[in-house]
Amino acid sequence: MNCLLSITNRSILSTFCRSFFLAFFLISFFPSIAWSGSWVPKVGSGYHKVGFNYFEATKNFGEDERFEKFTNRSITYYGEVGVAKNLGLFTSVPFQDLEQTFDGEKTDGSGIGDVELGLRYNWFANPFVFSTALTFKLPYFYDEDDVLPLGNGQEDYELRALLGRSLGKFGYFGLEGGYRFRAGDPSDEYRYLIEYGFSIAKDVYFRTKLDGIESAKNASGGISSVGNLSVTPEFNLGKLEVTTGWNFSSPANSSEGTWGTEFTWTKDLYGSNTLEGSTFQLAVVYQH
Repeated sequence: MNCLLSITNRSILSTFCRSFFLAFFLISFFPSIAWSGSWVPKVGSGYHKVGFNYFEATKNFGEDERFEKFTNRSITYYGEVGVAKNLGLFTSVPFQDLEQTFDGEKTDGSGIGDVELGLRYNWFANPFVFSTALTFKLPYFYDEDDVLPLGNGQEDYELRALLGRSLGKFGYFGLEGGYRFRAGDPSDEYRYLIEYGFSIAKDVYFRTKLDGIESAKNASGGISSVGNLSVTPEFNLGKLEVTTGWNFSSPANSSEGTWGTEFTWTKDLYGSNTLEGSTFQLAVVYQH
């Protein structure tokens, strides 16, 4: 079934999504602690994170020896806000600077990549927290026909179930599973995530995640890349993420915001038909 939008409908949807994104970006800065994973922020609460990232790969999960190097220097904004009881709105916006060397040829590209918008609803919180999330990927801020495109130019729609539980002084854990429908030629994807975190000391915390993508193996355009080797039409990938964070501004009044910083290292552990590299991120976090 061909689910590609017509040019007219795509233009209308693009305009709507741009407006929706801008509206969310404005309301998200108005007022207190938002939660990641299955937890949903209270109404008016918000979580904002600006991450400075560096990804580098000099090999891939495959047999193509023509690949030499890929780098992605990016700044990513992630934000979420509670908009109604048990309902949160979230977005992710990456600004990317890419460089790729393949078969002796170097290409580059920069700009806003795939923007994601989503809704997360908490169904119940006892004996554990259970939520579902609906995410839309918006490929409207770049040209998919560039020599080194910032994405594959396809709309994605993902439904995810999230389970979390507090372990008291031993921290918390989270489990996630979902299915991502990709509207064009690329393969659909199964998504999964396992997360654990705890407080090391007052205002210092640690968390780790295993984040995975498994191809549904239904790509209609084959599995070769369309130019950007980090977004091949059909691939598997498992990543280990390790984060240490510090809240350096913890207010006495809970209605005030909290500032913090995080350092994250992410390593591509296993996969097929995609790049194998590592990402380093330094981020500024604000919760209110």
